[in-house]
Amino acid sequence: MALDAGTRSRLDAAVATARSRNDFPAIDDALADLVDAAAGGDRDALDFLLQLIDRHRLAAAAVRKMLIDEGDVEDAMQNTLMAVSRAITTFERRSRFTTWLYRVAEREALQVLRRNKRVTRPEGEDLSALTEQVRHMSSIVASRAMIRQALDELAPKFREPVMMCDVDGMDYAAIAEALGVPLNTVRTRISRGRQYIADRVQEQFRSGGSLA
Repeated sequence: MALDAGTRSRLDAAVATARSRNDFPAIDDALADLVDAAAGGDRDALDFLLQLIDRHRLAAAAVRKMLIDEGDVEDAMQNTLMAVSRAITTFERRSRFTTWLYRVAEREALQVLRRNKRVTRPEGEDLSALTEQVRHMSSIVASRAMIRQALDELAPKFREPVMMCDVDGMDYAAIAEALGVPLNTVRTRISRGRQYIADRVQEQFRSGGSLA
């Protein structure tokens, strides 16, 4: 791919415009040829792709979903760029590039989180929707602490869609797109995740102690 000054300027402007609208399909359209060239081993294309990811914070949403501390965020963003550099040749157009990038960024954020053992979300997090879901499923009024403890026990593949739906307010289609999984898989994981939380809350009530 010929990356002259005009091409670079055009791509940068197109990504900037789409990013200002959070229009990720448009970002994918703008980056399609560049991503293909980078995946095919074009080093100049890869370098410019990494510059665009960094300049326009294309991985920020995935990282900030899991991390609060700004130092951790920057670490995860830089690690994401390195991970993209290592793995770009494995990218296949079975999903959108930005969806693939989202998953790479999530993995890198999780590694930072595990390393530092810091909390993933503010103390004031609104779990009211999830609390209501548990009430419907268990006939028990659960406290925020109970919900949080049960959530922390959930495997990530169940916890993520539950949080996206019941805390972030995303619809199933948006969750499926963000996670790169089929819509029915999202429905199943949310249902199973909610049921697990309801069951664990009931166990706590029966035992009269902690969930541990």
